[in-house]
Amino acid sequence: MSRARTLVDALAAVAARFSPENRRQKLRLLEELRTSTIRRPGSLLRLHETLCFLQAYPDDPEVLARVDRALEGFGTHVQRLGPEALARLHDSGIAGTTLDYPFGFPMTRWLVARFPRDVEVAWGKFKGGDRLDEALAVLVTHAEGDAISEGGLGWREWLRVAKGGRRLTDLQLLVELLERAGFAEETRDWLFESLELPISWRLVGASRTHAKLPWPRPFFHREGVRRAGFSFVREVERPLLSIRWAPRPLAESLIEAARAAVATRLRELHAFSHPNPDDVLVVNPGRGLRIALIGLLPKFRLPLEGYYAFFVLKNGIPVSYGGGWELFGTLEMGLNIFASFRQGESSFLFSQILRAYRQALGMRTVVLDPYQLGHDNPEALRSGAFYFYHRLGFRPRDPAVLRLSEAERAKIARDPSYRSPLPILRRLASAEIYLTLPGGSPEPEKRLRASRVSALVTRHIARDFHGDRRAAVREGTSRVARALGVPRWRAWPLDERRAFERLSLMAALIPNLARWPPSDRRELVRVFRAKGGRSELAYSRLLNGHGRFQKGLGEIVVS
Repeated sequence: MSRARTLVDALAAVAARFSPENRRQKLRLLEELRTSTIRRPGSLLRLHETLCFLQAYPDDPEVLARVDRALEGFGTHVQRLGPEALARLHDSGIAGTTLDYPFGFPMTRWLVARFPRDVEVAWGKFKGGDRLDEALAVLVTHAEGDAISEGGLGWREWLRVAKGGRRLTDLQLLVELLERAGFAEETRDWLFESLELPISWRLVGASRTHAKLPWPRPFFHREGVRRAGFSFVREVERPLLSIRWAPRPLAESLIEAARAAVATRLRELHAFSHPNPDDVLVVNPGRGLRIALIGLLPKFRLPLEGYYAFFVLKNGIPVSYGGGWELFGTLEMGLNIFASFRQGESSFLFSQILRAYRQALGMRTVVLDPYQLGHDNPEALRSGAFYFYHRLGFRPRDPAVLRLSEAERAKIARDPSYRSPLPILRRLASAEIYLTLPGGSPEPEKRLRASRVSALVTRHIARDFHGDRRAAVREGTSRVARALGVPRWRAWPLDERRAFERLSLMAALIPNLARWPPSDRRELVRVFRAKGGRSELAYSRLLNGHGRFQKGLGEIVVS
């Protein structure tokens, strides 16, 4: 084993320990590694992840300063690698490397705008020439069609000619063609994604290595990390001193950082593709954490649920992201703590995320779907995600899964070295698990689900309108407008009109809507308009308080 690899392994082993001796050891190892040459890509990757962790969880200012310098100059290590070793760091997200991924159109457009000379189609990996021919045929003028078809220029030469001598990359040209085509956004995005273009990105202007945002007052872990010794549920319920809308510059910087954080990890998120910079809530709950709840532009909001994504910084370092879908007091959510930081304060971090949602939306029940536990998710399965959430108070309601979990817990109690085998973990991950807070339903598995309401809308359109969706929208909005007493709803702002049309298809299924008390009907109008308002926070709060609407939807679902 090389000396450099020994130093890297030693630093990784001590990174999450915080005694005075551990601190001295970190400083010594960081100094020795400063002048070391690391030629093995595996060791270089491990050093990178360790430095990222220490940047988020520093012992003190001296350790943080050395880690910052090490990451700032990390490109020197990368430059020393030969081509074969560098290729093994492809898709790592490290500065100076490359990645490729079939990003969707909104993310690709952002990449082209922010890093125009660093992104291009990886044509060598592209296998969809026929699909591209067909796509170009609908993007160009009718007179150009034969130039692309068989016997013409072909798509490669056509792209070169179509630039007209402009200094454009192929990717820039394709984005330009799609933006000028005049398609509806949904059609445009679908057409682009159907091409499955591998987008190659040279990580110069953004990377996981240089992801740190300005953070003037770092939190130092002189007393170690907070993994135990606190009540998870009490933390979730504890009121926050403040939750505020981010000023526009801060909101935009957080959105930029969130996009870069997921893109450098070969991921995307709907809310980061269609974020609303006027609807970003910020919470600073302490210990160096900043949590941003990022809302959607009105056009892209979910049909019934309120939705906010979250993005978490620890001492300015992106450490986690995910999303929460809230409906009538129940929050369904997906959590991802980036792998580099899972040996830190994962439980406490999760408690603060839920604390922010609790303060903003007032949810009383939290639901995690099977994917979060390992269903079709090998990473979560291998990490024993079920037990992570079980320790925090989440429980299954499925009788078979509940019996199995109790049997496995008994085995662990008898033999602390016992580990549930993968087949058992798969069975544990086969059903939802729940965290019930005060006021939450004792039977959350029986909750009203947005998917059930949407399925009823489909049946209604098929049965009563023979599949004519335009007629269904016209009739639904007309009927609901009469029932709610809003004949002039078409004079509302565009986003509010769109929200009214979408929600009316659901409300039209409620048979006695017109006979509701006037106050309930007026309040439902407020709910509908809020869905298309500046912030979805108002919609979620109003919806949660409308018991009659919840009851009406619940009755048609079970009827």
